Amino acid sequence: MAKAKRKPRKSTAVDAGKTYDVIVVGGGPAGSVLSWELARRGVAVILVDRARFPREKVCGDYVEPRGLRLLSAMGCLDELEHNGPLPITHSATYIDSACRYRGRIPFYGLRDDLPPHGYIISREVLDYELLRTAAAAGAEIHQQTLVTNIVFDRQTVKLEARKDGRRINLESRLVIGADGVNSIVARSAGLLVNDPRHVALSQRAYAEGLEGEMGEAAFFFEKDFFPGYGWMFPMGGGRVNLGVGVLSETAQRMNIKIPHLFQSFFDKLKRSHHRCAGLRLCRPPIGGIVKTYGGAGRNFFDYGLLIGDAGSFVDPMTGEGITPAMESALLAAPVIVAALASGRLNPESLSAYESAFRGYFDPSMVFVDFCAATMRNRHFADWWLSAVSRGCEVAQQDADFARTAGACFGGLEIEPTSVLWHVWKNVVWELAGAVPRTLLAMMKVDTGHPLSMAEDWWRWQFGAWNSFIDDPVWHASWLIDLQTKWLHAVALMSKGDGDPRSLGLAKQAASG
Repeated sequence: MAKAKRKPRKSTAVDAGKTYDVIVVGGGPAGSVLSWELARRGVAVILVDRARFPREKVCGDYVEPRGLRLLSAMGCLDELEHNGPLPITHSATYIDSACRYRGRIPFYGLRDDLPPHGYIISREVLDYELLRTAAAAGAEIHQQTLVTNIVFDRQTVKLEARKDGRRINLESRLVIGADGVNSIVARSAGLLVNDPRHVALSQRAYAEGLEGEMGEAAFFFEKDFFPGYGWMFPMGGGRVNLGVGVLSETAQRMNIKIPHLFQSFFDKLKRSHHRCAGLRLCRPPIGGIVKTYGGAGRNFFDYGLLIGDAGSFVDPMTGEGITPAMESALLAAPVIVAALASGRLNPESLSAYESAFRGYFDPSMVFVDFCAATMRNRHFADWWLSAVSRGCEVAQQDADFARTAGACFGGLEIEPTSVLWHVWKNVVWELAGAVPRTLLAMMKVDTGHPLSMAEDWWRWQFGAWNSFIDDPVWHASWLIDLQTKWLHAVALMSKGDGDPRSLGLAKQAASG
C-alpha cells in the first residue's frame, strides 16, 4: 500500500518557556486521536514522538468495523481509502494445517451503523494520517523528540527530551502516556506492567505472491503456537501481512524462540494454504510485544493517564489493539478536559478515567480475558485444538453458533451468556449422541462421527495430570487465576448490561 501523500502541518520550534495544558507522549493511534480530540476542544496540547513519520510499526494492521466507524467519524476514512485497501469480508480457520472453517465473517454486515468489512491498513499509512488529522485540528506535533526523563513537580510535569541533537525541556499541567508497551510515562509513574501472563510476543512480516484478490483473513492454530496463533491478512495486489504470536509466559517456560516459531509458521503456511505456495518475504520479519487488557491497572496517577498499548488496551484473545487504543483515547478526553477545568489534577479527580474505561471495556474484555486464561496451560493444547476444530465444523453448518460463539475471537458484540448457552447446547447434543454412537461402533458400524466426547474427556484428564506433575505450584496458581477471573466475569454477566463497545464512541468523535 502506498504511503499517504499529505504531510502533518510543519510544527515550529519547541517553545521551552511555554506551559502546555497536556503533553501526549507517543504518536500512534491512541496519542494522535487524543491530541485531535483535545485540540478541537480548545486544549493546548503538544504531541511528541521519538520517530519520524511515516514509520514502520509491528502490527497485524487490521482495522475492524468499529475502528473504521471511528475513522469515518474523524474524517480520516476517505483519505485512507484513497489507495484502495482490500475489504476483508471472509475468514478461514486452520487447525494443525487443515482448514476447518471457511466462509463470510459471521458477525460482519449485520448492522447498518458498521461497515460490513475490515481493512488491512499498514501502520505507516494509518498512523501518518491520524497524526496529520491531529495537526489539522490544532495539536502541536514534534517528531524525532525522545523523552528521556519525567519529573512530577508540585503543580506541573516537566519532561526532558532530545530533539535534533540537543536537550530541550517541556512543561505541562498533565502528561499522557501513549508511548507503547515500554512506556517511559508508565515507568515514571510506577505503573509499567510486565506480567508475562498478559504479554504476547510476535513476529510480523510483509510478503508478496498471494494468488487471487479475495479478502479472506486466515488464522492458524497449532500446538507449536499454543497459546497463540498465526495469521495471514491479504492487503491487495498479492501482498499480505503475516505473523505469529505466542504468550510470553509460555515462551519463557518452554524456551520458545520467536524467530524459529515464525520460520516454522511461514513454511507451514506455504504448504497448507492453497493461495500461499508462492509467497516471498519482502524483507526480514520484525518482532513486537503487546500487553493485553487482563493486565490493565488503574492507568491514572498524579498529573497523568495511560492510554493505548501503554495502558494494556489490547484484546486478550486476538491481540487486536488499534480500535481499543483509539477508544481509550476518546474515553480519556472528557476526563482530562474536566480535570483541567476544575484545576484538580490529582488521582481522585483522574480516577474518573478508570470508571469510564472499566464501564466501557469490562463487559466484553473480562470474559475474553477469562477465555484467554483457560488457554494459558499448554498441557491442554490437544484438548483445545480438538474442541476448536469441532467448533469450526459446527460453525460451518450453524450460522447462529458461528456468529455468537465466534464473537470471542474478534466479534463486534460479545454476549457471554449467549456464548455459554450455545457452547453448552452443543455439548449436550454431543453427549446425547455419544451412547448410540458407542453402541454402533461396538457393532463396527461406521457412523462417520468420531467418539469425540470420550476422546476429549481423556485429553482433558491427561492434560490436567501432566500439568500437575510438571509444575504443581504453577498449576495451582493457574487454577486460582481461573477462578478469580471466572468470578469477575460472572459478576459482570449478572448485571446483564450488554456490550457498550457495540455502540462505540463514534458519536463522541463526530460531535464538537
